[in-house]
This record gives sequence, structure tokens and C-alpha cells, in this order.
Amino acid sequence: MTEGFPNTASVLAIIGGCLMIVAGMLITALAVFVIPHLNTSLFHNATGSLPVQNVPSFVGSILTGFGLLGLISGIIVLGSGIMLRINPGQSVVFGLLILVFSVLSFFGSGGFVAGAVLGIIGGIMTLRWRRPAALAGAPPRS
Repeated sequence: MTEGFPNTASVLAIIGGCLMIVAGMLITALAVFVIPHLNTSLFHNATGSLPVQNVPSFVGSILTGFGLLGLISGIIVLGSGIMLRINPGQSVVFGLLILVFSVLSFFGSGGFVAGAVLGIIGGIMTLRWRRPAALAGAPPRS
């Protein structure tokens, strides 16, 4: 890719980051507002080894962690995609951030999986992007 800046890669990262943020917000909202308030009669405990009154809050706390991981990953991927458009000279740094946090988002919400995949593709495209020869000798834009 020899564009003046990595346009396609940044758009993919921005879309992927938005999907990760939406999925992270949905999972976090579900974990905080819905699951802890479930009726404990929905959970059956035949062995008696686990107190069923603690199951909704336990599941809610685990899902809150996953949702927050996806939300934070999405914010970082979205921010890196926007910064890539503003400062393409730092494409390696932003490409690595996009790639790493897109992979990490699989452990969170994954942005409905499509967001993580778009982020990974955008991160790889960013890392493969090279500045055109005509612009390589020119001073960077401020």
C-alpha cells in the first residue's frame, strides 16, 4: 500500500473499535443491571455444594470483567484508528496497538467477533503500509 496515509486500514480499525465498544457496553450493562437481579429459583443446585443465592452476583461480576475488557479494548482500537488518520508517521505504533487490542478483545466481548476481525485486518494493513517515496523525503505534516 502506498497511499498518502493508511485510509482503508484506519477505517477498518475505527469500525472495529466501534463494534467492540457497543458489544462491551451491552455485556457490561447486562452484567451490572440484569444478571444480579435474576431470581435464584432459576438456578438449580442438586448437590447442595454451591449456595445458589450467590450465583447471579458471581456470574455478573465475571461478565462485568469481560465487558470492561472489551470496552477498554474498543476505546484503544478506536482511538488508535483516529490517531492513525491524524498522524500516519506513527503507523507502526498505532498498527501494533490496533492489532494487540483487537486480539485481546476476543477475551472480552470481541465486538461481536466482526469488530475484532476488522481490527486485526486493519492492524495488519497498517503494519504493512509504507510511506510513498514522494512523501518519504518531505517533512511530516504538523
